[in-house]
Parts: sequence; C-alpha cells; structure tokens
Amino acid sequence: MLDLSLPLGLRDLTPDHSAHLADLSARLHEVFASFRYRRLLLPTLERLEVVERGLSPAALAQVLKFVEPGSGEVVAIRPDITPQIVRLYAARPDALPDPARLCYDGPVLRAREARAGRPREVYQAGVELLGAGGPSADAEALAVLRKALDRVGLDAAVLEVGHARFAGAVIEAAGLRGPARAEAEEALSRKDQGSLSRLAGRAKGSLVARKLLPSLATLYGEGALSRARSVAKGVPGAAGPLADLESALRLARRRGVREVEVDLGEVRGLGYYTGITFAGYAPGAGSAVASGGRYDGLLARFGRPGPAIGFAVDLEFATQALERRAPGRSRR
Repeated sequence: MLDLSLPLGLRDLTPDHSAHLADLSARLHEVFASFRYRRLLLPTLERLEVVERGLSPAALAQVLKFVEPGSGEVVAIRPDITPQIVRLYAARPDALPDPARLCYDGPVLRAREARAGRPREVYQAGVELLGAGGPSADAEALAVLRKALDRVGLDAAVLEVGHARFAGAVIEAAGLRGPARAEAEEALSRKDQGSLSRLAGRAKGSLVARKLLPSLATLYGEGALSRARSVAKGVPGAAGPLADLESALRLARRRGVREVEVDLGEVRGLGYYTGITFAGYAPGAGSAVASGGRYDGLLARFGRPGPAIGFAVDLEFATQALERRAPGRSRR
C-alpha cells in the first residue's frame, strides 16, 4: 500500500493556510518596497561550498546535501537565504549597486527539526542591506522591521535589541576560554547569574571583568542601558559596542521605532553576527516572529568585503501570532 505521508518535519499547507502566508508576504513586501528594497528570486539549490561559507558553525549541522546527478557536484538545499544573496552581490557587482537594498521570500529547509514539532521547512520574508554600515544603517533595519510588523497587524510586537560583541568583550576580559567560555554563553542564554558567578571565581582574567561577569545576566529590561554603562566603565572592550548600540537606538527612535527593549546579555549568533542584533516577539507566537542583525564579516568570505545587515520574518510564527490576537484587533 502506498504511504501518502510526508518525510519527518514536513507538511502540506492547505489552500487557506497558503493564502494567509501569501497575503502576509505581500504586505511585508509593500513595506520593503516603500524603503526602496528590490525583490530577488533565488534558486533552491546552491553549491555546498557556497552554503558552508555563509553559515555560522551551529547552522552547518542543518545543511541537507547530496551529489547532483548531472554534474557530480555536491549541492545543498538552502537552509538560509542570506548566503545566496551575498553570493549574488559578490558575483554580480555590475547588476547590484553599492549599497544594495534587497528583499526576498521563500522556503528554507533544514536537515532536522530545530526542536520537537517545529517544521524543517520554514517560510521567510526578509531584507538585506549590503554595503552600508554604521548606526544609520542599523536604525534603518530597525525602522523597516517595525513598519513591516505594524503593517501586517503585529503592532504589539516588541523589538529586543542587543549587540553581539558586548557580552563577548566581558567574557574575554574575564579570561574565559574554550569550554569555560562555552559554559558562560550557555549560562547567559538561561540568565543564570549563579553559574556565571561560579565561572568568574575560576577565571584568571581581569579582576574587574570577573566581578562584572555575573551582571551580564541582568542586562535586560528597564534600566538595562544604565547598568550596561557601569559594566563598560570597567571593561573598555565593551564600551565601543555599547556606543554603537546607543547611537543606533537614538536614530531609530527619531524614525518612529517604538516598543524596543534592550538585552545586552544576549549571546544569540555569536561567531556570525558582528554588531547590533535584534528579534521581534509578538504575543501568541511560539518563538520570535523575526530576527536579524549585523554580519560585517560575511561579505569578505565571498570576495566583496563590506558591511551588511538584515533580518528575516518567520511567516509561520507571524501567522500564529495573528491568529491568536485579542478579539477585535484587525489587520491594517
């Protein structure tokens, strides 16, 4: 008897669900276009070496690869769209300006579920700003995301903003290396101040940094920036990232970005992101409806060095949040 089920982690989308995703993507692209972002259509397959060059070490485990019958090349089904855009930016300077404002939508496929019940195929829509750096570009990314979430009806979403190098500077100054650093990052992901205190007690770095290490777990919510300034006074390496973040936030607020919270103990994407990081959280969604940040190191890997920042909206989680909104709220 023919088994009509799908492989693990995949699912069919009914016409109603498909229509919701298509409508959501169309509304997002209206906003992207209003900020002069131009849409790209990209292939599902890429050479494995291209995909590997564009991913963080953690993401490499999610690559689904195989030998292409026609050429014998090892190819991969894209687990992320950003490396494809960077590859095109590097390969076609004649076709893409500098800076380049680009947007996209489409599915990405991971080799395994990120967590139980989470589909392996994820539908995204997002933007990439390639060749533009500094607080102004950071503020632009936040403004585009805020406007996009508002446009689809997620005006209650909160943008949580951090910086990839702030916590790392404190961990480095405290003298944590190798497994101890990994432990510190894991403790930070849990906001585990006790574990950070124990690690600080075993560390061999700066006494001031070791004393300040546990406070990284408190650098979120109201007063986070004030507490972060105290940390930066004791750890000079953290001062630059904090200044970058504060400059971007000032410019973003002038552009009407609201509902922003700061988390400078965030370690999401360390090793990939190089500057500001951010995520959008909406009531009713099981995880972030959007995430992104600055990744200035990636373009150089493809031969066209320069700054870059972008984000992706998870269409499934955004739809989930929209379906669970309070009664009476409607899309704009």
